[in-house]
Amino acid sequence: MAAALTITQAELKAIMREAMQAALSQVNPATAPTFSVVPGGGDQTKTWDLTSDKGMKYFAQATKAPDTLFDGTIKKLHHFLGLVKKRATTYGMMSVIGSIGIGGNKTRSILTEYGSITQEQMKAHAEIYQKEDNRKRQAAKMLETLIANSIEQDVFDELEQREDKYTVKVTPDGMTAQVSRQDRPMMLYQLVCMVCVDTLATVSTIMELLSVARLVQAMTDADSYIKIFNRKVNSLIISLRARQEAIPSLIAPLFKAYQSCEDKAFAHYFKRKQEQYEDRSLTEPLEHTALIRMAGERYKIIVDKKEWKMKSEDELKFIALKATVDQQNKQLTQKLMQRARQHQQKERQGPNNVGEWAWKSVAPKEGEPQEKKFRNKQYIYCPHHGDTKWVLKVNRQGVVHATNCRARLKGDTTTLLTAATEDESDSHSSDAGTPSKRGIRIAQALTSVLEEELSGITEDENLLTPGQK
Repeated sequence: MAAALTITQAELKAIMREAMQAALSQVNPATAPTFSVVPGGGDQTKTWDLTSDKGMKYFAQATKAPDTLFDGTIKKLHHFLGLVKKRATTYGMMSVIGSIGIGGNKTRSILTEYGSITQEQMKAHAEIYQKEDNRKRQAAKMLETLIANSIEQDVFDELEQREDKYTVKVTPDGMTAQVSRQDRPMMLYQLVCMVCVDTLATVSTIMELLSVARLVQAMTDADSYIKIFNRKVNSLIISLRARQEAIPSLIAPLFKAYQSCEDKAFAHYFKRKQEQYEDRSLTEPLEHTALIRMAGERYKIIVDKKEWKMKSEDELKFIALKATVDQQNKQLTQKLMQRARQHQQKERQGPNNVGEWAWKSVAPKEGEPQEKKFRNKQYIYCPHHGDTKWVLKVNRQGVVHATNCRARLKGDTTTLLTAATEDESDSHSSDAGTPSKRGIRIAQALTSVLEEELSGITEDENLLTPGQK
């Protein structure tokens, strides 16, 4: 019989230590995490566990409402799509909205090229992943909550009326019957179409809005607010790019629009820039993006100096003169109306030039005197009056009629008003907002004429009835 093997306590501990070391050496090292720069990166084939606490928090962060909801206007569309792009890139939704197949291994993004993607292409894109339980389908569902949380209620209600346009029928894996599933990338596409209201004339309309005349009008509509104008132009450019259309040359239209700005310093700055551009004296080639940026910078400089739309001395003088003319013209109109009422009242009382005054209605014949004395008052013949041919040579205020005839002044005033209006129109067409020196001189002359007219409208003998003379 073999002898029993005896092991000491120390030997047993040594054996156990060696066995544990051998076992640990066989264990695989810890797997390194997959590198990703955003939470939604990493292996795109792995689905999210959205039922776990971590998954639910991830879903809530990805679909959280922005500070300002999208109001469904074309003006805010670019900002809204930028928000969706940022959220989709961070949380792994770009796979369903950034790569829409259009044939020939080419893809396009709903966010930046929506105008060159068709409804049929969107449908074919959705039918691929909607039949599977994969990460793309999860991303599409996540996009639904993001859209719902990011737009105003009435916009969402209108979008739901297009439900049939973002619903596809698919046969899920492992099933034989078809089911209907709503696709949220198609929903986003319909939202963009709803806002843009695409028609066959859309591109030609955008091109027309970028023409010289329409950009000058846009500057007027923006009240020369450069930020609003630039935002309008950029929106039109983005719309063309979204439709894969070439951007036309905008240098000449933009120069014309900027020179129509009401701020004289700003307009002159771009007049000089255009001359440098045409003389090829600019240090770098000029593209429309650089020109738009240059306008924004120049606007900020002038505003920061508190000189935006500052009036020149001549402009302020012209404005003051115009205000004076307007006020005096208003007073003249009131006095003329009062005079007309008095004249109507006089006519109702009967003609003035009757009886011994009948001679006042008879013009002198050729060769006869142009001046006569009656009742110790001197009268002269004036061709500018109507029924009353003879008037006082000097009225009761001491005003000489020959040089201060109101009937003649009235005709001169009309002529001056017309000339001032035409001159101001010419001035605006040549240099926006700057009155010409000729315009100022005419305004001054018009002020003088109106002053004479106002001072001359007084009750004299020719307005009185025969019994009052």
